[in-house]
Amino acid sequence: MPLSNEEIDLLISKLRNKYAYYAQKYTAQWFNLQAFEERLEMAIDNRMNLEGFILAEIKNFEDIRERYEKRKESRAFSEKIDRIIEENTAPMRKYHPIQFHPAAGFEISHLYGALSDFIRNYFPILWIVIREPDLKRRLYHFEDTLSDFAIPRGKRQPRRIEDHILILSRIDPQEIDIEKDKNNYLKESAFILHDIIDFCEELLSIKDPEWGNPLQFDRLYLEGERRKRVIENFKNNTSYGAILALGNRAQAIIDDFRLGAFRRK
Repeated sequence: MPLSNEEIDLLISKLRNKYAYYAQKYTAQWFNLQAFEERLEMAIDNRMNLEGFILAEIKNFEDIRERYEKRKESRAFSEKIDRIIEENTAPMRKYHPIQFHPAAGFEISHLYGALSDFIRNYFPILWIVIREPDLKRRLYHFEDTLSDFAIPRGKRQPRRIEDHILILSRIDPQEIDIEKDKNNYLKESAFILHDIIDFCEELLSIKDPEWGNPLQFDRLYLEGERRKRVIENFKNNTSYGAILALGNRAQAIIDDFRLGAFRRK
């Protein structure tokens, strides 16, 4: 049974209201009321069957709404993933990355930067605190190990970074090899940072009356901007306070890069 003129007018009015509502609530780009009005005017001018026209327009509106809802759900899911990624990478972004290869990943570039800052601007404080020869020998070991990860050798990158560059620079680098070596760099970095934290805790257990005094930087044999940064990082500290601050800095890097599980067995 065909629709009456009143029923057709009612459907047109309802569809018009739907377009207006969805355009206001979501986007007029998708729910374009003006375009519908133009199509309706053309249908009337051309004496089209308005019943067939409005039923087709209703189906068209529902198709648009369905496509929009799917796209909105997909976008919401994508935004959720983006938020998760941002939450996980935000702590790492605090550290200035060192770009050593166009294909180098986010984590390794930022950890390289974090370790470089640590060994340059934090670790040297122990050289003005420690005087005992056996403890100094351990300092040399820590410094040599850290240097392999974060200190360039003249114009060459650190040894461990050069190893990663070799993998990235292969003619046909395999993603599994890149990921494995990157993870090893992170894991090995965590090992040395945990070792330094343990060393700091050991130092804090030593009873040395001089370590309770404010730090004196006359034995800090650095120059220029690097010397200024080390002093800025540890000014107003006692030797005990500096040891504690250094250990906390190493722990912060471990926490920010989610490396807490990687300790030597």
